[in-house]
Amino acid sequence: MNSMLFFDYETTGLVPARERPTQFACVRTDMNLDIVGRSTTLYCKPVPDHLFDPGASLATGITPQTCAEAGLPELQFVRDVYRELGTPGTIGAGYNSVAFDDEVTRFMLWRNLMDPYEREWKNDCSRWDVMMVVRATYALRPDTMEWPREDDGRVSFALDRLSSANQLLHESAHDALSDVYATIALARLVMERQPRLYAHCLAMRNKNLAMQEMDLERRQPFIHVGYGAAATAGVRIMLPLAAHPTNRNEVIAWDLAHDPRELLDMDAETARKRLFTRVKDRPEGFRRLPLDSIAANQSPAVFANLDVVSGQRAADLGLDVDAAMENAATMARVLQAVSVDRLLQVVFARDSLDGEADAEVALYAGLLGGTDRRTLDQLRTLDPRELRAARPEFDDSRLTTLWLRYKARHFPDALSPRERDKWEEHRFDKLVRGTDGSRTVAMVREDVVRYRRALMASSDLTDPGDLQLLDDVLAHANGIAAEIDPYETVAQPQPDPAPALATVSPLPVQPDMFGGAGDAAMSPRRRAIARRA
Repeated sequence: MNSMLFFDYETTGLVPARERPTQFACVRTDMNLDIVGRSTTLYCKPVPDHLFDPGASLATGITPQTCAEAGLPELQFVRDVYRELGTPGTIGAGYNSVAFDDEVTRFMLWRNLMDPYEREWKNDCSRWDVMMVVRATYALRPDTMEWPREDDGRVSFALDRLSSANQLLHESAHDALSDVYATIALARLVMERQPRLYAHCLAMRNKNLAMQEMDLERRQPFIHVGYGAAATAGVRIMLPLAAHPTNRNEVIAWDLAHDPRELLDMDAETARKRLFTRVKDRPEGFRRLPLDSIAANQSPAVFANLDVVSGQRAADLGLDVDAAMENAATMARVLQAVSVDRLLQVVFARDSLDGEADAEVALYAGLLGGTDRRTLDQLRTLDPRELRAARPEFDDSRLTTLWLRYKARHFPDALSPRERDKWEEHRFDKLVRGTDGSRTVAMVREDVVRYRRALMASSDLTDPGDLQLLDDVLAHANGIAAEIDPYETVAQPQPDPAPALATVSPLPVQPDMFGGAGDAAMSPRRRAIARRA
């Protein structure tokens, strides 16, 4: 029997591939959204090769010290989270969870040598995103609830603002458990007022049903409610064209608000530029190609029945259904004239990740082979005393890096002297040099200064607790700096002359006892050896 596990993470920052969870909370309900069992809240201890974003701590109120005192070691934390999400029949649900919380889970499992995808499908488990049904509700049935607005007039889908506008209990935004209860309340509101829409969106957690709604074989138009097309509340009439060349869960579709005849003379290079050029690099007059890849395994809001958008709502949104049908007929002729399938195969072929990309963020560089998966399963069963003697051989080079860091974080006594050197080099490269875009000690210091200035300059009364939060994050970064870079080879931010900054803890500077450039001239490997001597 299915149950729903509503869950939420708070993290050290905004990029799920790089950040670490600080807090996890979950509440299990039955399919009627009635709570069953007790809520769970977990904190995760900091790891020695990662720093907190001061802005994240200001938003959540969670500091490294909070996690160190109340948290579980990451290995125990990930196992407890997996046990909740992997309980047979569990539908893991959150708010914007597909884009964020599920990614946090995947990368956390990946770096801890666990299968990053298994909990999403095994034992009748699945995942769902409440934000998708909320966006579909606004797009298709806007009278269902009150919709808060941003200053520029756009609808806000922020969980705390939706809760407030609809008198739903949400005691503390950015507290994981409070966010979970607010998500349940929002889902219940839609379920009670729009039961058919709710049921359809919930069914889309099944990727096979989502594929049927997009129906590649018949190539019929379908409705998609997504993040784009702001003028039409995210509603687009799409035409499925082809399966994604490297991901069988994705369907490439054309936005029928646009004339498809521009595909007649288009080459693959032009199409790639018009699809994948970053916003900051787009020249004046740039027009993105109206193609999108829709993932069936991300609980998309897709509808084969075009009548789900009423004539009045289409008119309100300026959605021209007749023009879309004409463009669908035109696309049929285009498909006869050119090999659009072949074009899309080239355009959407994903380049392999840079070979220098860090293994921990390279989850999507490829699936692991069966031999490597079995090796990882065996390694995770080893007694800590057996880890030092283990010499696994992996087919996938990413696992060699993950294996070393797994031991260093959780079983440091199992490291050989050479492995200790490599671990210390990794910490120095990541937290001092900022390799692969990592957050560094210097960045944390600069951000703390910047946030303190902003708080003191604000017309609102400054909360001393916020200043203490910043001091705590700074103290954590300084403590790690004292371990990995005791002679301050990193550049420090310029001190702020404002008196309000006098309370900032002084940055630790140790004298150069060796004269000259001293330790700054040492290689990271020699520094690591010197610290252990």
